[in-house]
Amino acid sequence: LALAAAGMVRAQGKFTEEQLKARFYYDLGPDSVDVSSYPKEQQANYAVFAKTCAQCHTLARPIHAPIIERKDWKRYVDRMHVKATIKSDVKMTKADSKAVLEFLAYDSKVRKMDRRAEFEFKTNELKALFKKVETERSKRQIEEGRKKSRQGSPYVGDRP
Repeated sequence: LALAAAGMVRAQGKFTEEQLKARFYYDLGPDSVDVSSYPKEQQANYAVFAKTCAQCHTLARPIHAPIIERKDWKRYVDRMHVKATIKSDVKMTKADSKAVLEFLAYDSKVRKMDRRAEFEFKTNELKALFKKVETERSKRQIEEGRKKSRQGSPYVGDRP
């Protein structure tokens, strides 16, 4: 119900194209965090996070990922920094990496640790939605395969 109210599921069980492209259940969550109650420094770090990370993937991915520990976030941010420097159109400086890490560590503490029950509830909702999306994706792939097999195989008859 909460997901439908949030516009995450379209009417009559249909999914958005973005939902059908989701690689992980945490891609399906909202792609922003209300940081108005966060310290000013973390609000600034959030702005860097939003600008930097959205260049390569949805913000929902890190916001709803099950990662909590700072050391784990550091590993991911370091990996994303390397990926970003490989792409010529994406610039992620060391200062950006530091700001992103600071935000993710702080946000994880506030939303994922301090409010663990709420985060786990939302996680379970996203997992349930992801199962439905996977089912729909599978149905579409099967149907697409049927269409291709009918279109791509001309009848050749009984002749040898």
